[in-house]
Amino acid sequence: MKNKQYDDDVREFIALQNGIFLVVSNDALFNKNLRGTLLRHLTIKDECVTNVFTIETLHKEIKLQRSKGHKLLIFIERELNGRNTSDLIRYLKTDYNNELFVVVLTTEVERDKLVLLHELGADNIITKPISPDTLIEKIAFTVKPRGQIGELMDKGRQFLDTGNPLEAARTAKQVLEMKPNSPSGLLLMGDALRGMGKREEALRAYTQAEKGARLFLDPLKKIASLHHEEGNTAEEIKFLERLDKLSPLNVDRKVDIGTGYIKLGDVDKAKAAFDQAVRIATKEALDAVSRVTQSIAARCMESAPELSEQYLRQTLNTRKNMLDRSDIETFNRLGLMLRRQGKWQEAIIEYRKALKISPDDGGLFYNIAMAFTEGRQYIEAYQYLDRSLTLNPDLWRTGEAVCYNIATVFRRYGKKDPAIDYLKKALELNPDYTKAKALLEEIGNGS
Repeated sequence: MKNKQYDDDVREFIALQNGIFLVVSNDALFNKNLRGTLLRHLTIKDECVTNVFTIETLHKEIKLQRSKGHKLLIFIERELNGRNTSDLIRYLKTDYNNELFVVVLTTEVERDKLVLLHELGADNIITKPISPDTLIEKIAFTVKPRGQIGELMDKGRQFLDTGNPLEAARTAKQVLEMKPNSPSGLLLMGDALRGMGKREEALRAYTQAEKGARLFLDPLKKIASLHHEEGNTAEEIKFLERLDKLSPLNVDRKVDIGTGYIKLGDVDKAKAAFDQAVRIATKEALDAVSRVTQSIAARCMESAPELSEQYLRQTLNTRKNMLDRSDIETFNRLGLMLRRQGKWQEAIIEYRKALKISPDDGGLFYNIAMAFTEGRQYIEAYQYLDRSLTLNPDLWRTGEAVCYNIATVFRRYGKKDPAIDYLKKALELNPDYTKAKALLEEIGNGS
């Protein structure tokens, strides 16, 4: 059951901090869920929610709302209108620091991408879809630190922002008295000592913080920064590379690593780092293009399959040097479009390309079997179907239509008993499936 305190924390953000929500998203469902959650669960009117749909509008809205004294929590898509928003998130957190909160909306759950978002400054991340209770909890944890330590940490950061490192150090000491070896407390202490010019003591605090939380990136970043200021390039690179292992998608850091190796005269290692940076940046750009072409293909699928085929091919051609398992669905869609046009042989060619990327994908073998069936090549269809079921014996659970298709191939190959078994499975999934009933009766009558 949801903690009632979370409800109160969100209400206090609105009432006491003059808080509002800016939603930078074209996702109508999320927008509806947010407004509905606030109204139905918290009885908060949706006038505290403002929607913006472009980055340009966001900048204007931030200035307007801050001029009215509002505290902002910004929900922003990880990708907006085909553009990655990582640079925008970094800008918002750097330029406005603690004056606003940023919560990133994403359907991705890949660890490296989530780590990068946190590193860029995201206060929280929401993976869609999200339930009302979880949404309230996420907002609450974003806008209000938990307990006295969280409040002290906020206070300490405010002292740093106002140029008072001595008071920040005293606050950090309070945190460490309450929770010895707290990584956050040690990081605050390191920042305070650094602000007072005590660089060696700051380095010790950062190092202790890093030992206490191996996946806490900030201490490593602070240590690397100190070595950079001291001109100790070899040590700087050592910590940058440790960061790179934890968060390998940060393009700027790879460039920094390459730059460090240039300073040390190691051109080969510099080039390797620069090449990795270019590869990641290129992949991000190509991913954006492929998302657009896939969206177009999906909209053309029913009424203009030839056009859908064209854009699906363009999606794959865009990524031809960087194809991976994430592209299998695109191959499957292209194969379906080709089969709808009677081009079953071309569909098989595309499926076989996909098998080179994912050789143990039972779904691809099934699709090839279906294409051969459409071409009345029943021996080949059975061979690929047999391989598919070996790789994925539970394939039939996908749906009654899949069961029916499997039964059809078995029947065409002369395997009556397995065909009957799969027709019965189809009727287990959907007792009203008339095609399965008809074929079962036909086989039973010896037809």
